[in-house]
Amino acid sequence: MEKRTRALILAAAASLAFFGWPIAHGRTDVEVQTLFNGKDLTGWDGDRDVWSVQAGAITGQTTAQNPRKENTFLVWQGGNPANFELRASFRMVAKNDKNFANSGIYYRSRVDAASKQVVGYQGDMDASLPDYLGALYEDDRGTIAKSGQRVRVFCSDGKPKIEILGQTASAAEIGGLFAELNAGHWLHYVIIAENNHLRHYINGRLTADVTDGDDTKPKSGIIALQVHHGAAMLVQFKDIQVKPLQSTRSGLSATTNNATTAQ
Repeated sequence: MEKRTRALILAAAASLAFFGWPIAHGRTDVEVQTLFNGKDLTGWDGDRDVWSVQAGAITGQTTAQNPRKENTFLVWQGGNPANFELRASFRMVAKNDKNFANSGIYYRSRVDAASKQVVGYQGDMDASLPDYLGALYEDDRGTIAKSGQRVRVFCSDGKPKIEILGQTASAAEIGGLFAELNAGHWLHYVIIAENNHLRHYINGRLTADVTDGDDTKPKSGIIALQVHHGAAMLVQFKDIQVKPLQSTRSGLSATTNNATTAQ
């Protein structure tokens, strides 16, 4: 009973922190844009055989009968944010004997004209490897920061170099988050993109802290959700919101019927 009470208190505290915007930019005079209306996929574009809304959550699902040979994306149509703080709740379920489930939140990204794949920065999530829960992945350079790493990435002699500067969370802390994910619980993801400084948080824990020294990388782009190819899996997202940083508030679209704003 004591463990259950403690878990409920921690969950309540995490939810309060999540919706209170306390991590980096808690100002109340900057608008918050809601990306998902909780009812349908208005404002999003993707394969409806994979993406739907179930129980008030965006749901990406593959099955053993209908496997995917390529990653599948749901792309938000509301703008190309530059500097921002993005928040979403998510959960994953591996529906296979390999315990495989992989997804992510793409940002400052684009749709490749040839492959139709989304490429760019990704807030990673993986149900089989704790190193990738909250990690930062980028299609051109692969995994830039594993979960719990603070790094600087730069270009040297035409090749990407990654310098590990320190640790943002212990293996035990990452392991606790991973256990919550594998139990099918809802977790909270926060992505802060501020110029070349990129940070990921899971349940308020800083899981990736990256300074990107490659000036050729995009400073704005689309937001998209991913279902990874491979074994059958399910991923769900809800409470998806973006708060622009004041220096680049023009990076978000004006309020339309596809998105709402609130003070």
